[in-house]
Amino acid sequence: GSSALALLAHCLDDVPTLVPMLLARFTVDLMRPLPVGRPLRVDSRVRREGKKLQLVEMALLDGDMECVLASALRLRDQAVPDDQLLPGGSSDGPPSTHFAPPEGSLNMRDLRPEPSGALLASDICKAPRTEAAPGATWVRMLVPVVAGEPVRANARMAYCFDFASLVGLEVDITTVSMINPDVSAHVLRPAVGEWISLSGDTRVHAPVGRSMSSAEARDERGVFAYVSASQIVEPLPS
Repeated sequence: GSSALALLAHCLDDVPTLVPMLLARFTVDLMRPLPVGRPLRVDSRVRREGKKLQLVEMALLDGDMECVLASALRLRDQAVPDDQLLPGGSSDGPPSTHFAPPEGSLNMRDLRPEPSGALLASDICKAPRTEAAPGATWVRMLVPVVAGEPVRANARMAYCFDFASLVGLEVDITTVSMINPDVSAHVLRPAVGEWISLSGDTRVHAPVGRSMSSAEARDERGVFAYVSASQIVEPLPS
C-alpha cells in the first residue's frame, strides 16, 4: 500500500495546474495486489480544472488491469493577509510533546535480523504507549520512489499515510488478517523533514468483520494531516 501511494503521489506532481496548488485530499482504493518485477503504468485525468481547485483521478495499472485508483484534490496556494489571521489549531506543537521520538522508539528492524518488504524501503519505529502518552508509529523513507529521481515531498508524505491502518492496535498477525482496501488523507499543509509520525485509534466490530482507523499525521512542526482507513477482518486458519 505505501509503495502504491508514494508512486501515485509522485506522478501527481507531473500533472500541471493553472495556478500554484497544494494537495488537500488524497483518497486511494487498493483493489488488487500489485505485481513485483513487472512494469506498471500510471494514468491521470483532470476531472475539474480551476484556479481555486483541481480534481485529478489516477489509476495504477498492471497492463490493462486497474490495481489501484486514486482521487487527488488540490487547492490554490495563497497566504491569508496578516490582518485576517485565524487562531491556531488545538493540536499544534511538535510530536516530542506527545510521545517518544524515533531515537527513543523501537526500530522494527531490531525484531527482524533479515528485514524484508517495507523494512527495506523505510525506517519504521514504534513509540511506546504509556499512561501519559499514546503509542505512535514513526516512518522515514530510505529509497527513491522512482529509480534515479529524488524523492518528492508529496510522495514522502503519501508513503506514510498507509501506516495509519491499525494505528493504536496490537494485532497477532498469526491469528487474524486485517487488510486495508483504502486510505484517505486530508492534508492541511506539506510535511517537512524526513520523519513522520502517526498516532490514533482503531475500532473493531466483529459482527460484520470490519474495523476502521483514524490517525493524526505529524512532522517536526505538528499535525499536518488526518488519515483514515478501513479494514476487512478475517480469522486465519489454525
